[in-house]
Amino acid sequence: MRMTEMIPNSPIAVQKSVRSAKGRVLTSGDAGKILPLKYEWLHREDGVRSGKVRVNVEMMETSEMLMNGVGVTLYAHFVPMLAFDRFNGSMDELNRSYKKENGAAGSVIPFFKENTYYNHGADIEATFAAYGTDADTMSSPDLKTFYQTMGIHIQGTAINTTPVEAYNAIINHRRKARSKSLPLRNAFDHTLADAFWINNGMQNIVPDYDQNLIDGQVTLAGLTFQAPIKSSRTTGSKIASNNDTFSGSLGYSPEQLGSTIVDDGDYYLFDEIFAELQTGGNATMSLADIEQARKTAAFAKLRAKYDGIDDEHVIDLLMSGIRVPEEALKQPILLGRQRAMIGFNQRYATDGANLDKSATNGMATIDMSFRTPAMNTGGVIMICAEIVPEQLWERKKDYFLYTTDPDTLPNYLSDVLDPEKVAVVKNDHADVNHATPDGTFGYAPLNHEWQRDAVNVGGKYYRPANDAFDEDRAKIWTAETTNPTLNEDFYLCSSLHKKVFSDQVSDSFEITCLSDMQIVGNTVFGAGLQETDATSDYDTITSQVDSSRIVK
Repeated sequence: MRMTEMIPNSPIAVQKSVRSAKGRVLTSGDAGKILPLKYEWLHREDGVRSGKVRVNVEMMETSEMLMNGVGVTLYAHFVPMLAFDRFNGSMDELNRSYKKENGAAGSVIPFFKENTYYNHGADIEATFAAYGTDADTMSSPDLKTFYQTMGIHIQGTAINTTPVEAYNAIINHRRKARSKSLPLRNAFDHTLADAFWINNGMQNIVPDYDQNLIDGQVTLAGLTFQAPIKSSRTTGSKIASNNDTFSGSLGYSPEQLGSTIVDDGDYYLFDEIFAELQTGGNATMSLADIEQARKTAAFAKLRAKYDGIDDEHVIDLLMSGIRVPEEALKQPILLGRQRAMIGFNQRYATDGANLDKSATNGMATIDMSFRTPAMNTGGVIMICAEIVPEQLWERKKDYFLYTTDPDTLPNYLSDVLDPEKVAVVKNDHADVNHATPDGTFGYAPLNHEWQRDAVNVGGKYYRPANDAFDEDRAKIWTAETTNPTLNEDFYLCSSLHKKVFSDQVSDSFEITCLSDMQIVGNTVFGAGLQETDATSDYDTITSQVDSSRIVK
């Protein structure tokens, strides 16, 4: 019997253990893709006391030393199990699933999904029994790319697809954070996702913006009355007719000709109609209304920071100052991010006939450390790498050359008084040779064009207007598209050629990844085993022990 009316709900004290998780990966891949290199599973209540990763990236030979930089970005994310859609963000559903109890829907939610893949052609999730034997070699549908990139071999009847889920959860989380216009991937898509472009100097341009957030709205009081409508024409009933000509005999005076009548279906619209708003009431605007509009705009800006959270009620709670502890575990958590630029090494031939010929390769090394607290949900640590060339935007518009009137230069007074401070960006901003230069590319802050970030390539490397092949430009990895628009291709590296490489068929980069993690958790390990022969050492010693007792 308890002496107090308290029921404990804390777990029992357990002896923590430390397990080592080391990995060595040798793989290859192409630029423009998010390459999964290594994953590590964390049991429930596991935490990483020390995690270190070193990645070496070697670029294969190019005929010329590249003039634009190539960046390598290394990411480490922790994906909690609660981030997967089947748990609906509920810890109760997760706990019931873990113990194989029925969930809210009356059935058991599988804690791990198995033998599941995404069929691109049919746009459905599917399972098949041969997944365990064929997934790491199957090309149609493409399941092998994910496993072969990570160097994983599988053979069995039931295969856990949690690493695939974790990879796609990371991709979708990053896309939500980058732009609302980017499509999301299916959780069981085994193909490699397109990488994100690195800094292109145009991050401040957006495809759309919240105009109400900038303008604000002030409520006018006193407009709830009925105001009389006045017209210079006398009233009359509408009479059906096969033509648009109405004469005075039909109730309109003076005569209304068809050229002045606008047929709007059920009604005919006329000009010169007025309403006296001051008759019957007054429209007023108070200082409190202005202050309310200012506060509303401020809170709307705060709310915009939560874009990417799917549940509106969670956003409402956060905007009310209420903590939602589980929300942090419903999305991937960034543990570390490091970026390095590839350094090039050019080697010339040594034989007399080929002294002017050379080959170039590149190398980059990235080190990263991370730690995590004990994670109650368990989950996956995923190490990914992105290799992306720098976009040059050689034809980016030089606005000063198009300035012929001083009135088009920034003007402090008019710019300060501008209520929106937003500029429409035309298509020729990114490419002056754009087929529709006056079309709308996007929107940017006022005077954005004077925050200059230009790359000029001239001389024999000058980019031809028709983008014809030029051997001198073989050392420039051109990544820009013709007639660019602010769509998916602006954010994602979806169509990257390999013309700069000597071998345009094989993977262009070789990658080695070394990882070492010390994981603290509740895992119980057995003592080390001692090899022995058929004779038991224990039995040998036991046989020499006098186990008899004195009988009194």
